[in-house]
Amino acid sequence: MKKLKEEQLLHTPVFTVVRKEFEDVNFLPVGLNCNDWVMVIVVDKNFRTLVVRQTRWGLEDKTIEFPCGTVEANEAPVTAAIRELMEETGIERVDTTAFREIACFNPNPAYFNNKMHIYRYDIDNMPLKFGEQKLDEHEDCEPYVVTLGPSLYEQLSKHAMGLAAIGAIAMSGLVEVR
Repeated sequence: MKKLKEEQLLHTPVFTVVRKEFEDVNFLPVGLNCNDWVMVIVVDKNFRTLVVRQTRWGLEDKTIEFPCGTVEANEAPVTAAIRELMEETGIERVDTTAFREIACFNPNPAYFNNKMHIYRYDIDNMPLKFGEQKLDEHEDCEPYVVTLGPSLYEQLSKHAMGLAAIGAIAMSGLVEVR
């Protein structure tokens, strides 16, 4: 499929709405151009994991999810994952060599052009307290530790990125998800 041109309709700090023209396509589809996204699943040897309770403005509610965020221009996804984990939790030190990508996919190929990279970060023990967060102006999140299991999966299943996290957990062999 050959793209002939792309016209910007609306630019926001989070995404750009574009109209695209393709060869041999008799309509002009609209799409969203976004930076890639990252998510970090931190887990310790006792299957405890780090989540955040974060306000999601589209839902007008708080959701439970893993630390996640946007890959900045010219930034490697793993670098963004490390940065987002540290910003959202206040964790000051991480073993950067222990991050491994367990999933990468397009979150909605009908409209979005970006990818979601999900990383797993194994540690011996969860931190008992978190440092000062470095949140963006529109962020509101509170980190805490829970055990992987049905109660967490029920909370995660309330939105698409949570469902993706459940799939990534299962794919990485961390635990069996039913």
